[in-house]
Amino acid sequence: MHFEGEFSVPGKPADVIRRFADVPRMATCMPGAVLEPQNEDGSWPGGMVVSFGPKKIKFKGRATVDFDFDALSGSVHGRGTADMRAARIGVKVSFALRDDPASEKPATLVKIVSDAELGGVLADFARTGGIAVANVIMADFANRAAAEFAKDEVVAEPVVEATTEPAPTEPARPAPAPALSAGALFWVVIKAYFARIGQAIGLGRS
Repeated sequence: MHFEGEFSVPGKPADVIRRFADVPRMATCMPGAVLEPQNEDGSWPGGMVVSFGPKKIKFKGRATVDFDFDALSGSVHGRGTADMRAARIGVKVSFALRDDPASEKPATLVKIVSDAELGGVLADFARTGGIAVANVIMADFANRAAAEFAKDEVVAEPVVEATTEPAPTEPARPAPAPALSAGALFWVVIKAYFARIGQAIGLGRS
């Protein structure tokens, strides 16, 4: 399944790619993503949770990420499986950053190109409405990333001399994004299916 998309986030490209390099932070912006501590070989084990009402199914896998800070680009390679009708996925995502000319404030356009190999039940899913669902997931990630990056805007505050040095504190991590809702994705697939039927009928009448 081939997918291409583009979205905008706050900040200059040089700053945005360094934020992207904070993999645990970015994982909290991806719907349903669960990330575990990084392996010694640099890969990231984890998965994605999809909820079917009260039941949740977890896709387990591993991903590797590469960044070219000078070229403002990068890539993500991942593979995962789930104990559900031999569901499996292999995906490669490449991204490139550039200034967003339509924004009055510093902003970055993120161009996404993704190729995925889906097996088992996911193969039927990709043919039916995979692109529509990919658009929904990308839009959700873009909204969460934009909200997260907006927190990095520094507000100048008066300097107050302290009599004692405060103890260092760990920066708070954002809460993980909720699990993907299979119900919501189902309706996206249904809409995509009927849209294709409508286009086919229209072509047949022309």
